[in-house]
Amino acid sequence: MTAAERGDPRPLGHLRPPTEHAANTTAIAGVRPLRETTERDAPLTPVGRPAGSGQNRDRLAAAQILLIDDCTLQRENLAAILAGESGLTPAVAWDLPSVSAALTEMTPDIVLLSMVTRDNIALLRAVRELCPQARAIVVGISEGNETDIIACAESGVAGYHLRTDSLDELLRLMSKVVDGESACPPKVSAILLSRLSALAAQRPVGSREPVLTTREVQILRMLEMGLSNRDIADRLCITLHTVKNHVHSVLNKLGVSTRAEAAALSRSFR
Repeated sequence: MTAAERGDPRPLGHLRPPTEHAANTTAIAGVRPLRETTERDAPLTPVGRPAGSGQNRDRLAAAQILLIDDCTLQRENLAAILAGESGLTPAVAWDLPSVSAALTEMTPDIVLLSMVTRDNIALLRAVRELCPQARAIVVGISEGNETDIIACAESGVAGYHLRTDSLDELLRLMSKVVDGESACPPKVSAILLSRLSALAAQRPVGSREPVLTTREVQILRMLEMGLSNRDIADRLCITLHTVKNHVHSVLNKLGVSTRAEAAALSRSFR
């Protein structure tokens, strides 16, 4: 007796084994199972990751990176992420002794300093003294913390990664810094410019504006562009040592201590 003869309202397909029924259902619908689709046909990518992030990885491929963070979990997580993005394993440090030890074993192209690290400004200054050619990026700085922003500029920071910025923005920033550029978000630039304006207002009324030579003016313009000393030397066809002397002279004449301050002050005069 068939199901219909017994008065069973359920379709014959209900009597098939579950796996066979599922396979036939997907075949009829023309859709492969979800697991096969996600693993073979549509690899997942991080939410919000724009196209072109591979270019950032390529530009960072040969960079030496030192990561400074005294929170072990955050340090290990960011190091693992950067290793996956750039194919490199960053050196890590968490305090002055570990920073000193790391800098005796390597010459980093980029130093990433988490701003939640204790004695962060002191560590920045130590990096500048022990390895002047390393370019520092502060990670997770608050755009409302003017004191730290100014202190970082005075310590020669090359880039600011805000608390609201993403991982991909950090990678783009690192790529710029590796290429010899400096990068400040608009709000950070506004804070630095306000600080320089306040310093200028404190000058004696009868003080004269600094007189720069033609060469120093050229170099100041290139500092505004965020060029490194090596880039300036190549463009002007002069030695790296000569560029360093000119930059030192420009900073002294402008009464500032960092390239970022000199660039911001120059823009304020226009």
